[in-house]
Amino acid sequence: MINKLSRQIFKKSPWDDFEEGDNNINNIFTKSLKGHFNFRNFPFNFHSRLIVISILVLCVFWLASGIYEVKEGEEAAVMRFGRFVRKGFPGLNYRLPSPLELTIIEKVNQSRRIEVGYRSGGTRSNENSRLIAAESTMLTGDENIIELNCDVMWHINDLEKFIFNIVNPEECVKTATESATREVIGNTPISSVLSNQKQEITDKIEELTQRILDQYNAGVSIEKVQLLKAEPPSEVIDAYRDVQTSKADKEREINQALSYNNDILPKARGEASKILQESEAYRQETISRAEGDSKRFTAIYNQYITNKQVMRDRLYLETLEEILKGSNKVIMGSNGVLPHMAIQPK
Repeated sequence: MINKLSRQIFKKSPWDDFEEGDNNINNIFTKSLKGHFNFRNFPFNFHSRLIVISILVLCVFWLASGIYEVKEGEEAAVMRFGRFVRKGFPGLNYRLPSPLELTIIEKVNQSRRIEVGYRSGGTRSNENSRLIAAESTMLTGDENIIELNCDVMWHINDLEKFIFNIVNPEECVKTATESATREVIGNTPISSVLSNQKQEITDKIEELTQRILDQYNAGVSIEKVQLLKAEPPSEVIDAYRDVQTSKADKEREINQALSYNNDILPKARGEASKILQESEAYRQETISRAEGDSKRFTAIYNQYITNKQVMRDRLYLETLEEILKGSNKVIMGSNGVLPHMAIQPK
């Protein structure tokens, strides 16, 4: 029925010419071959040599498909049936064709950036950045809340570990950095985070992040962690700034008092030292004078013991000389004492 319908649709069936020829379609399968395919009776002329050459060409192309190129700064991981066997380095390399061996090529020297706490959309400008509160909000060591954003620069240092030990490398690095940041900030007071100690904090974050990734054998090296934003939440930032202004005023007053103290105390100490030195000099002078008077008295006494009369006369005369030195009278004597009043013009 179907053949009749097809002959009505087509005036001449496509098989008519084939049936009219010397090679009948029924002769393709012969009784001698018991139903097997007979190339000799097939209407197309295939030669065994052509088939072999075609197979060889296909094999050559299949084997040649294992040649691959690794560019500068890249490494290739060659896997045989899903198992890592070797690395491929810059230049032309060869592997067994698929599906025996497969290659994964990565740029191992390329620095990659991950944003923690915000998403910039490909730019670092603050106008186009979008804050991620779940990542940026952290608790400091003195139980204050702070919003912190940072960038992480990293690269691959072990391609085998990078491919087989972590599923999502960027998410793994971001999670490790976020965890390390929360731990470091949780042990640091907010004043240190907002002051000039950011470099010390970033060094701690880099070290802790690298240690976490090494524990997971991630095959990743952290190049640098950069803190971009560290400030209290926007809801309380005005009040926090007022508090910080008050603290700054307090520090300024304390510094002024210390400056005045540092100016007055040295002067007072210098004045006290001067008085002490003058007192010591006066003490030494008085002692020296007393010692000198004592020695002079002792010397006079020794002379007096030796010749009392002479010493008496000498002492008497010296005493009179000392007493009458400023007097306006002249005393003269030859055989006796003759008082004389000296007349001096006024």
